[in-house]
Parts: sequence; C-alpha cells; structure tokens
Amino acid sequence: MTANSKAIARSKDYSWPLRRVAGVVVATIAALAASGTTKADSQQYSVVARVDAKSARLSSGEVVVTIGNIAAPAITIKANPDIPRNIAIVLDAGPDQAKVLSKEKDLAVGLINDLAGNGTSFTIAEAGTSIKMQAPTQDRAIAIEQVRDITGNSGKRTNVAIYDAIGSVMRQGSVGEGLRIVVFIGEGNDGGSKLSYTALRDLAESHQVAFFAALIADHSLRGTKSILRYGWKLQDLAGDAAGIFLENQKTRKATRCVSNGVEGLRLIVFETPSRPSGRYKVSVTSRPAKRLLTQKAIFIP
Repeated sequence: MTANSKAIARSKDYSWPLRRVAGVVVATIAALAASGTTKADSQQYSVVARVDAKSARLSSGEVVVTIGNIAAPAITIKANPDIPRNIAIVLDAGPDQAKVLSKEKDLAVGLINDLAGNGTSFTIAEAGTSIKMQAPTQDRAIAIEQVRDITGNSGKRTNVAIYDAIGSVMRQGSVGEGLRIVVFIGEGNDGGSKLSYTALRDLAESHQVAFFAALIADHSLRGTKSILRYGWKLQDLAGDAAGIFLENQKTRKATRCVSNGVEGLRLIVFETPSRPSGRYKVSVTSRPAKRLLTQKAIFIP
C-alpha cells in the first residue's frame, strides 16, 4: 500500500465517528423541531357538560374528551363561582299564553332567586308578536322586575317566532365569558321564524350554549299515542346541548329541576391538534364512570 492510500484509509477511519456524532445532532434537532411544531399546532377547545350532585366534584384527571377520532385528556374543569354565568330567560308572551303567563313568570322569578349571585347575569327576553330583550343585569331585583313587567300580547291565538327569540339571546350571550345558558319557558310551538332549527342548533354549538326548555300550556302537549305535539325540536335541542326538557311540571318542581341542572353545568377545557373549520361530534367519558351529559357537537370557526 502506498503512503497516499494509507493516508486516505486513516482519513476514512477518523471521519466515521464524526459522521455518527453529526447524525445524532441532526436527529436531535429534527426531534426538537417536530416537538415544537406539534405544540404550536395544538389548540385549546372547550365543551359544555352537566353533572349530577353525586359527580359534582369531577376532576380533570377523570375526564377524556373525544373529538372526531382523537381523544384528549381534560386540562381543566370550570364551574361557577370560579367562572361567571350568563343566563338568558325567554318567556313566551304570545296571545295563546294569556292563561298561563303568570305561571311562566313565577318559574322565571323562582330561577332568578335560586341562581342569583356569584357573578351570574340575567337577560330577560319575551317572544310574542315582536321580540323584546332587556339589557343583562346581575341585580336580582332588576331581573325580577323585568319579568313582572311582561304583560303579554292580546289578540287572536297564533304561533310565535320562538327560534328567532332564542337565537337573539344566544347571540347576545356570546359576548360574555364563562357558562352560557338559555332557558325557554312557554308553549314551544314556533311559527314564522326566519331562523331554521338547524341554524339555531348551530348557534348553540358555536357559542357553547346549554339549553333548557320548560313547556307550559293550558292544554295537553301530547296527542294520540302520547306523541309530543309541541316543542319537539326544543326537546332535541335540550338533549344535544347538555340541558333539560320539561312538560307542564308544577312550578316548584320545575324550578328545582332547572336550577339543579344549571348548578351542575361545567366547562371542560381540553387540547388537541388544530382542526379545519366545521362541525365536529364530541363525546366525553369519565373514570370512574360518573353521570356526565354533554353537548353532542362543537362548531370550530
């Protein structure tokens, strides 16, 4: 072997460990870069859930949120009084509710008395021949006075634009942080709304509104074979938006049921890779198994 060939061989032998070190450094940098990209591409979202009294102390370590085909552990679980509540109460003040408007108002006042305080604000609205909505207030006395001042519409019996009224308060409530809740009290039949039910559902999902409906009427709400004839879409919305649906319950019982449901609301925050705009189905599971009702989908803008 010539001197030159020996020098070349020695050069190759020395360069091999250097190449190994360089390869490790490059791999480490690539891993760090990938890790940073993953973190940068992740996004926090939240979903509304409702727990019963036995599950009230639910902790984030017990909850997993699945959006699409990706499961993510909960980061935090927020509840009042740690976060404020924005509660909109919509009363059906149409001509056909003249005989039961006082019952609607009694239920609304009962809810205000039960839920006032701890940063809770109330927006009182009425659905009738026109939609009227008061400014939000945290003052219990003012909210009760606004309810008592509702006189209702007179004239021939007619359906009311219920979806438009509920949609209006959903948009209003979207400006507030914390838990957003809409409680509808009335007969439940919609007529003449510009807002479709699908659009109303999308509003609830995009603004993360928990929806409760307490139907009150001076007649039966069901027809032959006990089929629900009034407010069936509101029943669907309550089921899809972590809420409760009631039919012609006595005032005290209805007040207690809705109040307990509102007290059980939680905002579950989780982190998952960013997603394109659209509607995504959501499910929430807890360990150990606890009763947990959640909104069925969220809308990512």
